[in-house]
Amino acid sequence: MRKFINRVEKSLIHLIVLSLAAVVLVQGLMTSEPFRLYLSWGERLEGQIVEYPAIAESPSHTPPAEVVSPDAVLTIAIEQYSALPKALILVNGKERTRFDEREIRLEVMAGDTIEIDSTSYDFPINYRIKSVSDNLAFPAKDNVYTANHSLVMVGKVIVK
Repeated sequence: MRKFINRVEKSLIHLIVLSLAAVVLVQGLMTSEPFRLYLSWGERLEGQIVEYPAIAESPSHTPPAEVVSPDAVLTIAIEQYSALPKALILVNGKERTRFDEREIRLEVMAGDTIEIDSTSYDFPINYRIKSVSDNLAFPAKDNVYTANHSLVMVGKVIVK
C-alpha cells in the first residue's frame, strides 16, 4: 500500500512540474506576435466592434454604390500620403490589395474580416473609410484607423 501511495505522489509531482513548464512555455510563446494571435482568443477579437446604425447619415457627395446583399463596397483612403505600396489590405487573413494609390475601392461580403498591415512603415498612418455602399452597416463612413508599425483590425463587415 505504501508503494502505491509513493507512486501516485511521484506521478502527481511530475504532472504538476510538466503543467508549470507548459504554462511558462506558452506564456513565452505569447511574447511573439504570430503566436499570440493564434494562442489568445482575446487578441483575435480585438477591434471587432458591433455597431448598428441608429440614425441615417446625411447623403455624401459621391453617390453610394448600388449592390445586392451580402455584397458591399467601401473605399479606404490614406489621409497624409499619396501612396504607400508596402501597406496591405487583408481580407480574411489574405492579401487583397496594396495602397498603390491614395484611395482603394474594396468589394467585400458580409462576415469578411478586414485588416490593414502597416508593419513595413515606422511612422503613424491614418486610414479613413471614405465611402461605403448603402447596404453597409459596419465599417461606417468616416471611421479613422491609426496604425503605427502595426496591423490594424478594421473589423468584420456587417451588411444591412
